[in-house]
Amino acid sequence: MRRFFIFSVVVMTLSQVNAIAQDTGDTKPMWGIKAAFDINIPGKWHGHGGSVKMYEHGFGGTVGGVCNIYLGHDFYLEPGVSFFYDTYSCGDITLEDSDYSRFTIRPTIYKMGLRVPVVAGYTFDITDRFLMSVYTGPEVSYVLKGGVHGEYKNSNEEDLIESFNPYGEHGMHRKLDCAWKIGLAFPTDYVTLTVDAAIGITDIYKNDISMRENRVSIGLAHYF
Repeated sequence: MRRFFIFSVVVMTLSQVNAIAQDTGDTKPMWGIKAAFDINIPGKWHGHGGSVKMYEHGFGGTVGGVCNIYLGHDFYLEPGVSFFYDTYSCGDITLEDSDYSRFTIRPTIYKMGLRVPVVAGYTFDITDRFLMSVYTGPEVSYVLKGGVHGEYKNSNEEDLIESFNPYGEHGMHRKLDCAWKIGLAFPTDYVTLTVDAAIGITDIYKNDISMRENRVSIGLAHYF
């Protein structure tokens, strides 16, 4: 059901792109490819007892396509569809072995999936040769695959690996996430440099714990 939902979002986005492009007259939309380096900044756990930092920041990447549609008077609309791979890690977790000896593990959470941003922006001149755009808009992400991976040594100094799927029948996380993007773009003759932040809106947990994911991205886009 959720995969059908994200597929529907992609189809509706592309349909709107085509409809808006037809309304812009002689100004043709610019299609492009975009890649970004992601810095993932998970928020704190919030519960009845207050808040606590459970996760450390992580890194990832995004690559996909965008369509820049000029709306007139230096305004534009830019939807896109991309694939992402993001990671972040838990803080140190202390566990007990079968013989009650303790050891520390720091699991890594990884996610890969589809991301659909739709931002509106405005471009203005800083100097005769230097342009800058400001943009903002919603972004929907859907995790196609995710997991938790941890390596540790037990009391016998054996290297052990623990991996599990946090999205199983009794999983805690939501695969569908919505964020709000705010960013700056610096167009040149060949590529456009972007720097933006995605502020998490969706609570990705299904229990009494509340948490949102945030992200800062540095990207390059090339238009055709």
